Amino acid sequence: MFMKMALSRRWFAVAVCCMAASVHARSQRCDVCGGRLSRQVLTYDGKTVCSQACVDKLRPKCSICKKVIRGKYVKAEGRIFCGETCFHTTLPKCDLCKKPVEDGFKITRHHYCAECFKKHPTCFSCGLPAAHSTPLKDGREICTGCMRWAVKNQEMAQKHYDRARHQLEAWTSLKHTTVPELVLVDKTKMEKLSEDIRKSDSPVSVRGLYSRQTMMTKRGVFGKWKEAPELDQEKIYLVDHLHDEVFRVAATHELMHDLIHEHFPRLEKAPLWVHEGICQQAAAELCRRRNYADTLYGIEECTDPDYGDGFRYIKKVSGFQGWPALHHWMETVDVKTLPKTAE
Repeated sequence: MFMKMALSRRWFAVAVCCMAASVHARSQRCDVCGGRLSRQVLTYDGKTVCSQACVDKLRPKCSICKKVIRGKYVKAEGRIFCGETCFHTTLPKCDLCKKPVEDGFKITRHHYCAECFKKHPTCFSCGLPAAHSTPLKDGREICTGCMRWAVKNQEMAQKHYDRARHQLEAWTSLKHTTVPELVLVDKTKMEKLSEDIRKSDSPVSVRGLYSRQTMMTKRGVFGKWKEAPELDQEKIYLVDHLHDEVFRVAATHELMHDLIHEHFPRLEKAPLWVHEGICQQAAAELCRRRNYADTLYGIEECTDPDYGDGFRYIKKVSGFQGWPALHHWMETVDVKTLPKTAE
């Protein structure tokens, strides 16, 4: 019995020695390449390594040039850069001065540094800072690009107006019973027209206005003239010098107001956001079909409670079916149950 216990203790001691030797052997290996360590070892980030080359394998690498970073570095949005040069290659460039924008502004898909944004005037048509602008008589500034394609006179305006009407009728499969008269106005006239309707709008955003009034007169008794409420006078006002793309989108919006009036009288007492949301949906559809990316972005990102929130509400109503779903909703929705604000 005594001999067996002594033998067991001996085998236990041998096993412990072997384990210790194994651990010791492993501790003499580089944590990176697995090679044997020399008397002089290196440590980095809690690991034991055999050479500077193995240390470099543990160091961070620049996300752009892929070089090993041995000193200070820049870290942004979860990425590491060896210096300002590589970091700047990831920054957007200012549309005007072409310098990297560290502190600036983003408008739709465009970027501007703080200096250019402050220094240059804003084009009333596209709403972007203009490197080279032309002043109009009513005080507006228009950039070179918009000026090139600006709708400047009634003849040009009527051509784009008719095109917008045909495209809207094709999308909705609805016809205008009577086509509202197009009136081209400047900024001063538009501000007067819109003053009592949309006080929250800035002069830049007020591009069109739909007006329906019962002001027509007819021959009455004894050859006198009097008002005839049964006859309508419809007009659509659009500001001049809009880029033709923006002009057609604005015309589509206002013409949709007329279609709602003519074909969906049950929506007459619906909240304002319903009308503006439907009209913005029609305008957005034109943008999608014609690839008017910047104008579409402005519609989708609008923060106005009627134009923006109304559009997003109607967009959900339309879903992937588009106009058929919206048309059905307009014919069946209970106006009395609609909220006062878009939700």
